[in-house]
Amino acid sequence: GLFIDGAQLAAHRKVDMEGCGIDYFAASAHKVYAPFGTGVLAVRKGLLKFKPSEIERINTSGEENAVGIAALGKALLLLQRIGMDLIKEEENELTKRALIGLSNVPGLTIYGVKDPESPRFALKGGVIAFILKGRMAPAVAKELAEKAGIGVRTGCHCAHILVKHLVGVPPSFERFQWLIAKLFPGLKFPGIIRVSFGIENTTEDIDKLINALGKIACKSGTLPKTDIKRQMAEFITSAAKRVYA
Repeated sequence: GLFIDGAQLAAHRKVDMEGCGIDYFAASAHKVYAPFGTGVLAVRKGLLKFKPSEIERINTSGEENAVGIAALGKALLLLQRIGMDLIKEEENELTKRALIGLSNVPGLTIYGVKDPESPRFALKGGVIAFILKGRMAPAVAKELAEKAGIGVRTGCHCAHILVKHLVGVPPSFERFQWLIAKLFPGLKFPGIIRVSFGIENTTEDIDKLINALGKIACKSGTLPKTDIKRQMAEFITSAAKRVYA
């Protein structure tokens, strides 16, 4: 059967399980404006078959998160009241504005669909992943938060193999990553920056993001890509010697 992880989709697009041939669809409450701790697994009728004893065991396996379930239901009603078509239209406009603005930020590389006029744009959600040349992703995120009050996510975003390939993490770093993390728990590993838009965002928010990234990009002190790779290689070698010397 076809299983879809719809955590990043449920709050942004109308989902037609039957029309798309989806057998299993999973979503998270905190991605649809509800509190953490609740999830949903929607299954096509007839695919899951339980005996009465199994149903009883499932229902009595623990206390239900009644508050979380109620909050999730209320959040879904809110999205339904607004209308998923309207949400898609508004988020598309915000995403177009962001893509155009970010394309003019020096040293900024966008991953995925970059052109709002591309036929593939219709399939894109309100999420943009990027890096800023010469700067580590966590440092950019910290500056956005502290200087502009903008919250973004950094790291591998549950797509570790793909992101490490995109940012060029060397095999040597991959080999010793677990060891380095243990020795230096405060170390921020390479990754990409992810910004996403929702029903509360406006064009002013997009312009604020573009302006903030433009200021960060133009600041002095960035390292050439070769220096970043050299420093990373030196760090890996040093960490390995400390353990295996």
